[in-house]
Amino acid sequence: MLDSIKPNLSASIIIPTYNRKNLLKRVLTALFSQTYPQDKYEIIVVDDGSTDGTGGMVRRLEASCSLRYFRQRKEGLSAARNYGIKQARGEIIIFIDSDILVDSHFVEEHLDYHRRYPRVVVKGPVVHTHTLVHPIRKRRKLKDISMAFFAGGNCSVEKKTLLEAGLFDEDFKEYGWEDLELGIRLKKQGLRAVTNKRAVGYHYRKKPTLADLPVLCAKERMRGRTAVLFYRKHRTFEVKYMTHISYLFFALDWLLNWNNWMNKKWGKNLLLWLEKRNSRILLSFLIKIVTSHAYLDGVREALANGC
Repeated sequence: MLDSIKPNLSASIIIPTYNRKNLLKRVLTALFSQTYPQDKYEIIVVDDGSTDGTGGMVRRLEASCSLRYFRQRKEGLSAARNYGIKQARGEIIIFIDSDILVDSHFVEEHLDYHRRYPRVVVKGPVVHTHTLVHPIRKRRKLKDISMAFFAGGNCSVEKKTLLEAGLFDEDFKEYGWEDLELGIRLKKQGLRAVTNKRAVGYHYRKKPTLADLPVLCAKERMRGRTAVLFYRKHRTFEVKYMTHISYLFFALDWLLNWNNWMNKKWGKNLLLWLEKRNSRILLSFLIKIVTSHAYLDGVREALANGC
């Protein structure tokens, strides 16, 4: 039912995507098999300039519900989600990312909470997984807990409320923080957040390796720059704490990266040695230190440039 007309829809599921063709196919397939009536919800894929054949893949799918595909030049998540919201025909907008897999009750659970509670953001837990083999069997872990009021990976809200709030801020061109920024504006409108523990999303991300480190650091530097943009729009303690724009975190970063060890020959050799020995826990910890340093480098860059 690609791009078919379905009036009186209960929900529109908006999925922004960029170069995740194979994973997106699995995400969409899961959304075709929902317990909620298939003529009462639609899926909107907004392609943010993919170059991997995403459009052709989506068009070839045999969808059991309304599936609509839109493409824009690469403008970022805010613009992609706003594009989807403007096209949406459902009363409730459900947001998930193109690396989030769900079970068959996902849509039903989101809409059930909107029937129970007026003027809310419905949040679903996000369980992080490194496997695509039966990912929905994974249990929630301590690191999966999120305190965000509104996180675009798995949440839902009324379309009219999003329009009243002014949608996502398209000043956020790079990765990071655009959903939390909208969350602050939704909270100011008097909405409250409720969590439906049964509306689970399973976030697939392959285990990081040293080969991935340059890409991970580049992404974190972007997130650091957008953190400063976020803080300049909302100069509150809450945002300052969330974004780690504080001398305390800068000092901690200095201690953890004493003598710039990550760029020293011995530091690089240590990471290589740990990877060869398959010392996953310690290697993951050190990779986290390196990527956190990249994030704060992005913060420092944006503060210095007045971004």
